[in-house]
Amino acid sequence: MANLGPFELDTIVVGDCLGVMRQMPDGCVNLIFCDWPYNIRKATWDNGFDWRPVIPEVVRVLQSNGALWVIHGDPLELADVSKAIVKASGPPLINWVTWDKYNGAVSSKGFMDGYTLVDSLRSFQQMCEYLIYHADDGQWQAQTDKVRGFIFEPLREYLADEWARAGLRFEQANEACGTASMAAKHYFARSQWCLPTAEHYENLRRYANIHGTKYHGNEYLRQEYEYLRREYEDMRREYEYLRPVFNNPGLVSSVWPGPPAARNEHETPKPEWLLERIIKTTTNEGDLIFDPFIGSGTTAVAAKKLGRDFFGCDINPGYVEIARRRLAQVQERLL
Repeated sequence: MANLGPFELDTIVVGDCLGVMRQMPDGCVNLIFCDWPYNIRKATWDNGFDWRPVIPEVVRVLQSNGALWVIHGDPLELADVSKAIVKASGPPLINWVTWDKYNGAVSSKGFMDGYTLVDSLRSFQQMCEYLIYHADDGQWQAQTDKVRGFIFEPLREYLADEWARAGLRFEQANEACGTASMAAKHYFARSQWCLPTAEHYENLRRYANIHGTKYHGNEYLRQEYEYLRREYEDMRREYEYLRPVFNNPGLVSSVWPGPPAARNEHETPKPEWLLERIIKTTTNEGDLIFDPFIGSGTTAVAAKKLGRDFFGCDINPGYVEIARRRLAQVQERLL
């Protein structure tokens, strides 16, 4: 179970996000969604917010293989946020996402709950917001060979030793498997090693036993490929947990068309579908979602519906009350 220090799972507390996060342990959450004020004066609180002190604390409480999402209406501002995350030793940028709130709809009074196009402007009206997704896949890729070599070394060493015992050169594996360079590069070398497919393994075994010269008459490579594959899968599970979660939804680009949330007691609510996509894609069931600017509670509602734990805070007691009320309604329906 996740350790949140003095806080309980599945709760929303009143408090400034910096004060709350400073009480949380290092690396305690799997996903963070930040929706801080845009400083566009949509409400009394939407002015003069400085996001810079938030970044080091957000990076600190995020797990090393966690996902960090930030949403904003200004792409230039968001680019500065992304650079600050990396500068604070946070995870690298994986994706920019554009949320298209208009989606080609016909303008009409009351459409999209007030989100209508104005045709009297001398520029294209902005009807989108932007998200950045940071995760350690970039750092993971940079360390892939080191980690993979450590975990899979027994299998790599077995294949390489057997090939050498047969008196064969690694390059001959390409001839055995019918590849230009892949077999020699990936089946024996420490860098970018991978387990041969069943077909390639059988080709390697057959080739070694036909062309092997060093110990004529001995059988090279085990016949029980499934045994090796099971051993590999056990090792892979140990390796893959280091990698950030990405449950690819399929046929989804980095442009997400979809309607905004219906207006509620909060001035700038986010739609549930948006948070559900983020949570489904970059967490697994049972993971812990943290929203330091939880507002009317959409992140908590989406997390609860999807079987994730959550924790959130907001400096406004009125918004926390709204969020708790929404959450209670969802929990009641889920019973």
